Amino acid sequence: MVYIRFIPPKNEYEGSYHKFCHSEGMELLRYALQKEYSHDFSAENIRKGQRGKPYIENVPFYFNISHCDGLVACVVSEKEVGIDAEVTRNVADRVMKRCYSDDEIAYVNSAENKDFEFTKLWTLKESYVKLTGEGIATNLKAISFDMKKTTAFSEDVSFSQIVVNERYIISICKKEKSSHINCNEMNVKTDGVTIINI
Repeated sequence: MVYIRFIPPKNEYEGSYHKFCHSEGMELLRYALQKEYSHDFSAENIRKGQRGKPYIENVPFYFNISHCDGLVACVVSEKEVGIDAEVTRNVADRVMKRCYSDDEIAYVNSAENKDFEFTKLWTLKESYVKLTGEGIATNLKAISFDMKKTTAFSEDVSFSQIVVNERYIISICKKEKSSHINCNEMNVKTDGVTIINI
């Protein structure tokens, strides 16, 4: 399940926005674990794996959290999982040159809405490296997607992508076999927690 909550945007918040988003992510995780598993969660329960990925010991589930300007998202699954949420951002040629395959660059450059497609690809890549715990130090060019066919570089993991209110893009990567990227668009109310089954 994916849990989404809107939070005040950066320009309306004074202080460390990153700390605020992290705190909101922890609260959303607490809500999700209580709802799905009746699990009482505390930040002290979180450990970090060899590559720095957070986990909770001796539980039958995995989780991952992401946040961006105005939104926090959390995924809870019985399989290893990663999530990335971004507000649509401008194409960065420098990032594409370093992180996107030639086919991906051609796809973005030919798109009607380049910023949107650039961000969709970025969140897919991020969700994968958050699943593995490797982070963006990995070779992101090798993690390539065919957006026309909605297929990924590997059939050993599954990808889902949710476009929220035509502005936010959330990608989820799960450790399960699939050859297709599931894409959905939805309008989400701005108050409360929205729960999406993936």
